[in-house]
Amino acid sequence: MNEIRNLLHNPRPGMPGGSEFKAGPYATVAYGASRVTVTATQTYAYAQRDVTLPAGDWVYSAWLRGDAGSSDTTTTQNRGLYVIVDGEFVAHQPFSGRDKRYTVQFHLDTETTVSLRLAGPHTTGESLSWYAMILASKQDYDAMRALTDANGDPLNLTWFDGDTYPR
Repeated sequence: MNEIRNLLHNPRPGMPGGSEFKAGPYATVAYGASRVTVTATQTYAYAQRDVTLPAGDWVYSAWLRGDAGSSDTTTTQNRGLYVIVDGEFVAHQPFSGRDKRYTVQFHLDTETTVSLRLAGPHTTGESLSWYAMILASKQDYDAMRALTDANGDPLNLTWFDGDTYPR
């Protein structure tokens, strides 16, 4: 079996190794209890991590916890999962509810620095918490989703940490 890799070196925030996501201009970011919490200080809150990737097909994914604040949970304003290159949205999955995984796929023609964003709420003082982040090649992500146990039954994995996965 080939090795599959999650390129976010600290996919379980709060673990030793430092933080990967930094606060955008209108947010604070806190790490704890295996999550990144983005709290709005103004209306366009987000956490971001810039990473340089080679050309290819990629998957960025994260789980949004249920503590999404008091705002209407059907709004998509300033919420969701984003990939940005040179200030332009390359991929986006808008907010569509709590306690679910958000996943975007994107393609790069050349080596490119992308900005991975975890959106915060648009209400000042409220927060969104994200965990179990993945950045992987589409091939590795698909391989993770296809893993089976010794009986051939799907493992139905939605996340793996760093360089490890069930064997």
